[in-house]
Amino acid sequence: MKYIKTTLLLSALIFSATSLAADKTATGALAGAAIGAVAGKSVKSTVGGAVVGAGTGAMFKNGEKGKAARKGGAIGAAVGAGAAVVTGNSVLKGAALGAGAGGMVGEATH
Repeated sequence: MKYIKTTLLLSALIFSATSLAADKTATGALAGAAIGAVAGKSVKSTVGGAVVGAGTGAMFKNGEKGKAARKGGAIGAAVGAGAAVVTGNSVLKGAALGAGAGGMVGEATH
């Protein structure tokens, strides 16, 4: 049953991604959510994958928005890694989630 759910989710994401292919942030969020869902098989991993994917997509944009997203991603990675150390969680996970969130914030605030 889990295999069927995963297949349906990936199929839906592939068909919906074609309409969002012009926006790298949305495409990254969809791809990240799909990878998080398959890898972690939980809502938390799906949301985390979406955040990392959206931030990565935002950082690949050209121009001022991409530059702001990259700057926000660098700051977010440092903050996320620091927070992970303090709370005793994985530093790599904290840095990845921080970079994704920072990239989205950087793009949105520009």
